[in-house]
Amino acid sequence: MNGLFIYKDKKYIDQVVGTSTLSLLAKKDDFEIMLYEIKADRPNSITPGDFPDLMEFYYIIEGALEIKDGGNFVKLNKGDYFFVSNIKETVPVRTIEDTKMLYISSRPVYNLLYTYTGELRSLLDKSEQKDTYTHNHSNRVQILSVKIVEKLGLSNEINYNIALASLFHDIGKFFIPDEILNKPGKLSDEEFNYIKMHSKYSYELLKGKFTDDIAQIVEQHHERLDGSGYPKGLKGDEIRIEARIIGVADSYDAMTSDRAYRSAMTPMEAMEELKSLAGITYDKDVVFALEQVLKDEGNL
Repeated sequence: MNGLFIYKDKKYIDQVVGTSTLSLLAKKDDFEIMLYEIKADRPNSITPGDFPDLMEFYYIIEGALEIKDGGNFVKLNKGDYFFVSNIKETVPVRTIEDTKMLYISSRPVYNLLYTYTGELRSLLDKSEQKDTYTHNHSNRVQILSVKIVEKLGLSNEINYNIALASLFHDIGKFFIPDEILNKPGKLSDEEFNYIKMHSKYSYELLKGKFTDDIAQIVEQHHERLDGSGYPKGLKGDEIRIEARIIGVADSYDAMTSDRAYRSAMTPMEAMEELKSLAGITYDKDVVFALEQVLKDEGNL
């Protein structure tokens, strides 16, 4: 029938896989209807749009989530819905279970999200496949980093910056030779200099795709308080708080994962190592916030 459009067998017009999965189901003029799928315990955010008349509507088909309203988190379940219009600040969202939502936007947003996250996520997946010892490392660092932000009581803006920057912090490793990433023995000085370039590569990849803050945070995540880090040897407050948080979460996950050259530490061993360097190379408040997160979850 003229004007009738039927899609079956889970077909969609297009799909982008980033920190979540977004499937474009239908579009007409400026309106877009999408299926938004997010795994459990994933940090996410709704950010202010460029258009004051933009409305974004979310209906929960499956699962449950928490959305921050002022100082409180409100739990929403299957059948609940919410919408935003002309918001002035980022709205943090966290899924409690694997969640599917019907997402309707009064302005076209799909292509923007595809450009920002689709290509980057594909590159991130390829970079993690190159390094056989870091599968899902970025996801774990993201989850830990967001929990540290919450434990420290930092702002919604920092929460949003952390969620993006921590996910893509190692994306530049795509350009590091495989034989260096997976070398079973100690790296030479020249090889380690190759590894150190990944922070700069990540910065270049992210610059212009998100706000400048995200690229800067990623560039700084291997900087250390005493100036011993890279790529610029920044010290103390020269290093953004977001980068200091990712640096601690990144180091903890690396310590507790099997590597080409050593076996994984226990959570207790890794935590003791971080605490011995707290206030020297790592931010003391961040280290002890991580310790509290691990205790709350029964991992210490």
